[in-house]
Amino acid sequence: MRALPIVLLLGGLLGFAACAGMMNALEEATDENTVIGKVARGANRMRKSAQDLDPSEEHFIGRSVAAQILAMPQYPLADEPKLLAYVERVGHGITAQNDGVLRPFLDYRFGVLATDEVNAFACPGGLILVTKGLLANTKNEEELAAVLAHEIAHVTLRHGCEAIQSSNLMSAFQYLGGAAAQATMSQEDLAKLTDVFGDSIGDVVGTLVTSGYSRDAEEAADKLGRQFLAGAGYDPQALRAVLACMDGHAGGDGGMFATHPAPKDRIAALGGPLPFAGDAAAVAARQQRFQAAFAR
Repeated sequence: MRALPIVLLLGGLLGFAACAGMMNALEEATDENTVIGKVARGANRMRKSAQDLDPSEEHFIGRSVAAQILAMPQYPLADEPKLLAYVERVGHGITAQNDGVLRPFLDYRFGVLATDEVNAFACPGGLILVTKGLLANTKNEEELAAVLAHEIAHVTLRHGCEAIQSSNLMSAFQYLGGAAAQATMSQEDLAKLTDVFGDSIGDVVGTLVTSGYSRDAEEAADKLGRQFLAGAGYDPQALRAVLACMDGHAGGDGGMFATHPAPKDRIAALGGPLPFAGDAAAVAARQQRFQAAFAR
């Protein structure tokens, strides 16, 4: 006789599932070891199967994605503190001066990969990785800023989380929801859940490193990234220059310089130039910083 009230409660919770704040508050107000607490948590996870991930969840997904990338033998972290500090300075300058940037659970973090491959990756939650090969092919701080602005745009547009196949998320949350309704989770369910969430991380890694984002995603990140450039005082045309220079020099199949869409098509999709009032003194100062960062 207790099964019916629990099922009804689950149904009621699902009716409120569109409200993230309400569902999160309900989790906090209930004991996770009680039937009602498990039902609430299951319903909340089913809500999040619709890509309604909160910043902390994006952060932990992104951390797992970055860990998998860094575990690949071709992508070790570079031990160059001066270069990393410079990349961080430019990246944080862009995020600080643009109100439209998505604010992650923690601040944006940057890493430099010790490879000659020309590439960059934006993990969910704001962890951005750029290769030494890419940095070596930028001519000035404007172009470095263009690369970072593009990756920050990917984070803001949540393209990394969108790379998780809906079937993997739905399967995971169905296991959670079903177990919550029964106030129990078998070892078999737990094993399946672990595998499915592992597949979800793999979806993101596969998109970043292997397949690359879709044409629409790359063009959207190009356009928003160009706005971020302008907002931080950089010449928004720098992204056009980067794409033109990198055409034919991409290192991997995925990342910023995947060959689909081709750089020339992305340049065409950018449209006309954005307004920019150049500051010769600022450009000169940035060029000095750029040269100092790469000096041996």
